[in-house]
Amino acid sequence: MKTILFTLFITLSNFVFAVAVDDYDEGIDYIALKKPVATVTGDKVEVRELFWYYCSHCYNLEPTLNAWVKKLPANAQFIRQPAMYSKRWANGATFYFVLEELNLLDKLHGELFDAIHAKKKKFRTKDSFINWVASFGVDKAKVEKAFDSFGVRVKANKAKLNTKKYHLKGVPAIVVNGKYWTDSSHAGTQGRMLKVVDFLIKKESKLE
Repeated sequence: MKTILFTLFITLSNFVFAVAVDDYDEGIDYIALKKPVATVTGDKVEVRELFWYYCSHCYNLEPTLNAWVKKLPANAQFIRQPAMYSKRWANGATFYFVLEELNLLDKLHGELFDAIHAKKKKFRTKDSFINWVASFGVDKAKVEKAFDSFGVRVKANKAKLNTKKYHLKGVPAIVVNGKYWTDSSHAGTQGRMLKVVDFLIKKESKLE
C-alpha cells in the first residue's frame, strides 16, 4: 500500500511540476498579435529575435541566446532582425545589413556587440564604422559600397516597417511564427523568456 501511495505521489508531483513549467499565459507571459505577420521560413516555425546593437540587454543575452539557438528543434528556424523605432536606431540596422551584404555576420556580429559595449566605441559616423570593418582585412571600398547600396536601404526600411507590425514594447524580444512575441518584461527574466519561446514553438508545431 505504501509503495502504491508513494508511486501515486511521485506521479502527481511530476504532473504538477510539468504543468508549472509549461503554464504560460497569453497576455501575461507572451502577447498574441491581433494581425499575424507573414513569415519567411516556409514550413518551419519562424523564431525571430529583434535586437539593437546599442542595447545592453541584447548584448547580455547574446551568449545565452547563441547556446539556446543550437538546441532549437529541426522544425524551427532562427532569424535575427535589427529593430527600428526611430532615426536613433537606424545605424544599428544599417550596420547589421552591411555585414549581411558582405557575408560577415558570422565573423563580426559578436565583434560589433563587443566593440560597442566592451570597448565603448560609439560609431557616430559612417566612416568610423567602415574603418572598423576594414580593420578586419575587408576592402574598404567594398564596405563603403555596401553601406550606400540600395539593397541595404531596402532591408533597413523593411525592418522599420516590421518593427511596427509586431507592436513590441522594446528589445530584445522574440517573435514566434509571426503570431506571438515575448520579452523579459513579460516573461520575468531573459532565461524564462527563452522557455516561453520553447513553449510557443511547441504550440505552433502542433498546428503543423
